[in-house]
Amino acid sequence: MKGHNVETAPRIRTMASGNLSLLITEDVSWESFPDQAQSFIDRFGGKVIERIDTPVERMWTVTIKGCKFWLSFEDLPWGMSLDSKSSRCNSVVRELYSALVGRDT
Repeated sequence: MKGHNVETAPRIRTMASGNLSLLITEDVSWESFPDQAQSFIDRFGGKVIERIDTPVERMWTVTIKGCKFWLSFEDLPWGMSLDSKSSRCNSVVRELYSALVGRDT
């Protein structure tokens, strides 16, 4: 089963902290998240630090290009997002966004 309101184009959002969040895709489900998350991490040479996979939450702590992020499944609306843990990671979010939409940084 795929997510609701499928809009697979990535987009950048600003969180309440002022740090950036990358909505990777809305074409994800609870069941497909682990495989899709691992594929994303592998594509960008990242590493999983911690996996929180409970009946009510899927959130992984990952590093990509030396920055720490939360990679999580969102259920309202459905999506997979990469959230910066610090403002220093915002440039990496922009770089990943450019790679996902096929633009050079």
